[in-house]
Amino acid sequence: MSRNPGARVGYTMIELIGAMAASTVLLLALASSVAISTSLVQPTDEDGRQSRDQTIFDRLNHDLRYATAISFDNSYSFNVRRPDLSGGEQTLTYEAYYDGLTRQADGADAIQLDVSTPVISHAVDGYSAPTSFAQETRPRVRSVATAVTGGSPASSMTIDLPEGARSGDLLMLVAVYRNTFYAFPVTSGWHFQTFRFNTNIVLIVYYRIMDSSTPLSHSIVFENGGDVAASVLAIEKANNDAPFLWTGSAAGTSTVGSEDTFPQPLENSGATGVHSLSLQLFGASGSPNSPSSLGAASMCDCVNLVGSRWSGGECSLGVAFRTGPMPTLSNIPHVLHQQSAHWVTIGTEIGGTYE
Repeated sequence: MSRNPGARVGYTMIELIGAMAASTVLLLALASSVAISTSLVQPTDEDGRQSRDQTIFDRLNHDLRYATAISFDNSYSFNVRRPDLSGGEQTLTYEAYYDGLTRQADGADAIQLDVSTPVISHAVDGYSAPTSFAQETRPRVRSVATAVTGGSPASSMTIDLPEGARSGDLLMLVAVYRNTFYAFPVTSGWHFQTFRFNTNIVLIVYYRIMDSSTPLSHSIVFENGGDVAASVLAIEKANNDAPFLWTGSAAGTSTVGSEDTFPQPLENSGATGVHSLSLQLFGASGSPNSPSSLGAASMCDCVNLVGSRWSGGECSLGVAFRTGPMPTLSNIPHVLHQQSAHWVTIGTEIGGTYE
């Protein structure tokens, strides 16, 4: 094979140096591109924490919105059952303990929420979200409103309807009172349901079905100088023709350090429906309840307040609930009293529209 006499057979030193310089520039550009891409894929520690925190709160919102069942095994964790993408059941565990909040799906590694994350407000609408999976309607506590006396002489108080209450909701007015022989709503439309008394303490319940004529606020009257703590609960999807399937009550006196004397949830033993709302109402003289939680295992708190606080007529009202019967636990759940008190308890089972 012959070679063209005019063809080049090598490169000058200047050309070699220029080529090496160009290669170096290309390598630097490539390294810079890789660094930028890496920072996008792997954010800084602070960005990573914020992203992870937001992700776990988004997942919490999504899990609760599509939940078919929620159970509480103890005071620091709860389980959520919900459909997965294939239509099967998925079990999720949320736990708030030494490591902050963690989320675990079907036994996999737990995702930890940074313990220094700022407080994030969170709310979940009680309505079931649209889904392709079959859903059952169960009675649920939609929202709650409360009112208390302040310890000064008075003979009436006003309590508003719970925010978000809707036509067709079952409204329950629950009041605990002392230093008065009566406390009842004078706004028309309320029906007496039940009551229980103990030494200088009474727990009473009224109810009505909300409609377009229901006032936005309601008056409760009592003897001048009476002490009252009251709450109105809006319950959705109850069977409004016969909402109360069972009601029971108890009374006693708690002694600090003796848990067996503390009030405990009441239910229709062996007969509570798996879809029913188990509602527990606790009244007590003084302020024996912990301000952070009622402490009754397997129950979810929704009311914990004190009427006429810092006065000689303090009275406490607590409300907790769960869906279905209580699970079998190693210890009987109790409301954990921090001081001795006379107490009264009412437990009621509320049926849904399926009954």
